[in-house]
Amino acid sequence: MNHLILAVSDVHLGYQESNRRDFLNFLKEVCKPLGPDDHLILLGDILDFWRRNNITVAIENQLIFKTLESLKSKVHYVVGNHDYTLITLKLPKSQLFDVRKTLRLEDNNIPYNFIHGYQLEALAIFEPLTIEEYESLCISLCQRTGDFIGDILSVLWDTLHLSFKKGDKRQKTIRAITEAPESRRDMQKVDQLARSSVRGLFLGLSRNERLVFGHTHRPFIEEDVANTGSWVDDAKIQNTYLKIEDGKMELKTFKKQK
Repeated sequence: MNHLILAVSDVHLGYQESNRRDFLNFLKEVCKPLGPDDHLILLGDILDFWRRNNITVAIENQLIFKTLESLKSKVHYVVGNHDYTLITLKLPKSQLFDVRKTLRLEDNNIPYNFIHGYQLEALAIFEPLTIEEYESLCISLCQRTGDFIGDILSVLWDTLHLSFKKGDKRQKTIRAITEAPESRRDMQKVDQLARSSVRGLFLGLSRNERLVFGHTHRPFIEEDVANTGSWVDDAKIQNTYLKIEDGKMELKTFKKQK
């Protein structure tokens, strides 16, 4: 059965630099024609709970959710680091989308694994933090109140029991979590791991499984891996999404509104 898969990530609704209007038009113009056998994958950080109050962000973007609800296609939500707490919600099966950490789909007998991509950064850059420890940080950051950096250090001290001595490289690593992907150092290591033949050892992928992720705000596409990019105004390349059809991946750009 022929079907179409679209994947989009890192819209960061709630962030002042989010291209919110463009994303809404994308849903209306590109996603509206999708049929019941097609898939729309929201690949994490669609909402930004790190920078704004969760409820405020959701209320401000009711039109986005209504538009998603009107789509005929299957809609999947793979959580990112900025909206990780969505996975803790007990949504009824009748909800407009399922929420998960990873998603596997097949197209033309080719398996695809969809993750947000924070897992790659935790593995490649944030050592000694484990993925699970990083996820516990994401929960605290999504629920934070008060000072941003202070909360991170406090959570690490109380939850992860890491001590920070002067000059400790781990402290710099944790502080880097709060920086935008465009300004974080060593992000090329994330792409290197994603492109490598050993990624399956760390992510549990089969040898022929293609990987699709976001998170870095650096879109690219190769034979067996693709990054969906972002929809924020401070990214060099904006409003990109991935189209998968007949076993082929294509990186596309939605025209930015003036």
